[in-house]
Amino acid sequence: MPQIQLSELAKIPQIDHTNLGGRGLASLTFFVDGEWHLWVPTDAGLIRMKGWPAEGFYFAAQPESEKDGYLHFLDFIAQIGNSQGVSRPMQGLMEDFFNLSGCLKKFDLLFEYSKKDRSGVSRLVITELEYLFTVCKSIFDLLQEVVAAQWQNIRLLDETKRKRQLPETFAAVALEANRLRTEEELVARFLVPKELAAFYVRSGAFFQILRTFRDKFVHGGNSPELVFVTERGFAVQASTKPFSLFNIWNEEHRLPNDLCSLRPAIAYLVNETLKACEDYASTIQTVIKFPPPICPGLTFFMRGYFNEQLLMNDKVLRECLWWEDAQPIIPPDLSRQAAPVR
Repeated sequence: MPQIQLSELAKIPQIDHTNLGGRGLASLTFFVDGEWHLWVPTDAGLIRMKGWPAEGFYFAAQPESEKDGYLHFLDFIAQIGNSQGVSRPMQGLMEDFFNLSGCLKKFDLLFEYSKKDRSGVSRLVITELEYLFTVCKSIFDLLQEVVAAQWQNIRLLDETKRKRQLPETFAAVALEANRLRTEEELVARFLVPKELAAFYVRSGAFFQILRTFRDKFVHGGNSPELVFVTERGFAVQASTKPFSLFNIWNEEHRLPNDLCSLRPAIAYLVNETLKACEDYASTIQTVIKFPPPICPGLTFFMRGYFNEQLLMNDKVLRECLWWEDAQPIIPPDLSRQAAPVR
């Protein structure tokens, strides 16, 4: 987003422009009192235009649609944590969250296609799996760029204590020669609080699996093992790694020959990736005192073409669903207070 004068931002009543403190704005779109407010920077200053977003992020007291999602992590960054150096990885994360929803939709489309013609569908599913691993790994690294930028902007109250700049890849912090660092090692090496070190330990086990197999698929020239196309949806054998490491399948949902639904395995990959972002947002706020929100009383919502696929993820994982079991639906209790998009 281009530089905007504070005098121009004063045109937008939803922004507390006096407390920005150099922080970036994640969106200039608002839904207030049943109306959309879309502000566009021009050479003549900010201009409000008529319209509504088909895909994007916006501030509102309540979501305009029950299909619009919410992530505590994105709300945290947009409202209080968008300090210097955060805006660029934040934009990348927002794009990757849309990409995750699009990826989930493509698996649904491939299942519908397989009902007419199964030939070659397995190869299409495998290539989409490789992409999913890549996007999830990208989210971890963009998350780490956010962490590094926020940590760099911190000024310690005790000036006798040292502060070390953090690396900008998750692996460089969490791993030592592909071994998970302990909480004590992280504190000693990077001089971070134990709460932040514990976050890396919690997220590191899944990240290690994700990174290992992402590198195997993308850099090692190996593809995921055979994917089976069944009437119930796409399946893999229960021993197939890395999915066998996730501990997600129920015996009652298995097919003969020990075939298990690929759908909850995909949901697990997405959920664990988003969970790391949520975990960081909760953790860092116990360590750092952040400034007041940019848009008081509002929340940052996500609107996309395929939000329903993300909203369906918890149910897919919890009930170990096949594609034939249920199509994406909007949970009836979705609200501002509902659980984040997971």
